[in-house]
Amino acid sequence: MIRSYNHKGFVLEVAIATSYQLVPQPASIRYLAVVTISRSGRPVAAFSPLSIGNARYSNFASAEDALMSAHTAARAIVDEWLEKPA
Repeated sequence: MIRSYNHKGFVLEVAIATSYQLVPQPASIRYLAVVTISRSGRPVAAFSPLSIGNARYSNFASAEDALMSAHTAARAIVDEWLEKPA
């Protein structure tokens, strides 16, 4: 699953990857978000791509949690980056 969002002139692309064993048990499937932040079609090299995980569990229990958490984290990164003086 890949989603793209626009935020303050940047494109935040969130890809969700699954982590499971060959014969997954329902509770063993976990999700990781990989975020690419770009501007004018080029990745912002300072922090892209970025893997986002849940600090408490090292990854997420659902694709929706991974997607929303990565989107929120990417927006916060862009906001903080734009606030810093040049």
